[in-house]
Amino acid sequence: MHRTQGILGLRPSISTINKTLNITTAEQFQNDTLRPILKFQHEIITAMFKTCLQRNKVDFSQQTSEEKEATVNTLFQKDIVFKNQVTGAVLGMLTTQEYDTYSCDASGYGRRISTMLKQRILSSY
Repeated sequence: MHRTQGILGLRPSISTINKTLNITTAEQFQNDTLRPILKFQHEIITAMFKTCLQRNKVDFSQQTSEEKEATVNTLFQKDIVFKNQVTGAVLGMLTTQEYDTYSCDASGYGRRISTMLKQRILSSY
């Protein structure tokens, strides 16, 4: 099986994405590519986050929602191994063509990925 076809076939569709809006190329890439990847990779991202909490000895369950948000932000800033792992889980699911798009603005898309990862993690707890 060709890698591109296999990867695209794994991605869930997200019915809440409004494809009729006039959006930027970056927003389109986020909606058409990144959001389905994050949805597909949810279980592994959650497992990586649990490992990160254990490694950093953080009791996330006893925190308020504000504390949880601060903790997630801190972990993304200070635990580079964790940040690289979850980012890699997303990048590894890109097709070659999508990676070319990503690499044209890696820092911008990297910020979008981090923001979306934080939101997904926080909405899970």
